[in-house]
Amino acid sequence: MRMSWIRSRAAKESLIVLVVSIILLLLIDYFLGYAILKQAPISTRNNAERGIKIRHPVYHHTLSANYDGLGRNQSEYRFCTNSDGLKSKCGEVSDHKKIDIGFLGDSFTEGLGLPYEKTFVGLIAEKLPGKKIANLGAASYSPSIYYLKLKEFLKNGYTFNEVVVYIDISDIADEANYAIVDGKVVNTIGSTGNRKLFPLLNFGLKGLRDSSISAFGILHHDYHVDHLDLTDAVYQRDFRRAAWTFDDSNEGYGELGVKGSIDKSIAIMQKLYDLCKTNNIKLSIGVYPWPSQILYDTEESNQVKIWRNFCIDKCTNFYNSFPTFFDLTRSTSKKEVINNNFFHGDMHFNENGNQIIATDFLKIYKSN
Repeated sequence: MRMSWIRSRAAKESLIVLVVSIILLLLIDYFLGYAILKQAPISTRNNAERGIKIRHPVYHHTLSANYDGLGRNQSEYRFCTNSDGLKSKCGEVSDHKKIDIGFLGDSFTEGLGLPYEKTFVGLIAEKLPGKKIANLGAASYSPSIYYLKLKEFLKNGYTFNEVVVYIDISDIADEANYAIVDGKVVNTIGSTGNRKLFPLLNFGLKGLRDSSISAFGILHHDYHVDHLDLTDAVYQRDFRRAAWTFDDSNEGYGELGVKGSIDKSIAIMQKLYDLCKTNNIKLSIGVYPWPSQILYDTEESNQVKIWRNFCIDKCTNFYNSFPTFFDLTRSTSKKEVINNNFFHGDMHFNENGNQIIATDFLKIYKSN
């Protein structure tokens, strides 16, 4: 009996030692890993741990001001911001607060994976050299952040002739997990979200986001392929972050559900419209498909219907790029359109895709 008790106690002590050792190892790994990465050449470090994304006290998160370094998606690219904390041409000095066109959006508008000049906002700015254009977009934004970011810029003395909101497919998912509390955007993902569906949005220690840092290596979703692999998760019909436009099941959208998240997004966009109207700002909205829409949805997607209807009597222009991409599928194939215009294994546009968005915008903008 005594031997059994001794063995049991020894087993418990061994388990405690093991757990404590693992915790210590993880802590040492994290802090040592960050210290090593901080001293490493810029070409070996990911954008997340280098502080491009930072917290904001009102609209949750933003970009660091006066940043000039390397960003990383599937490859490294030069990432620059101006003194307003907006992605911009490198070396650009923001010495004015009067903006002709302000673009709001998430990672698509920010231009994830590309330098400013190759993003659709940068391409538009190049074709409209007489206009003061500002890219207020950043990853994981949605209507609540669009609204409060614009409100904060206006409060700080900025003026806009027109605001163009490129509403992303993922905005409905993100909006399910944001709330405006006491005039600030807070993240409610812990209580109403699905961590498998939604990206990490808390921007915690060292600005760590959407990647893991380790002294033993950087874990990051790189896709080094030269062909489209339709087995990737982003191309699956049940990829919940995108599937709401053709499948409104509730999975992962918390207490609101898909319909509730849509209704909330529309309500917040109404607040943004009212803010624009009060400040004599023209409002326009733009939409575009993800690979999921090209594969499983139609040209008359719910994303198109919702925001086109919203725009009635509110918007100066409705920039709809769904027809352009679907026209391309009819002249080539769905697979080829995705392969040519999106990063492989990713929903974001590559340089070609950004060019399509810019061309569609300029066609309508110049005609008016």
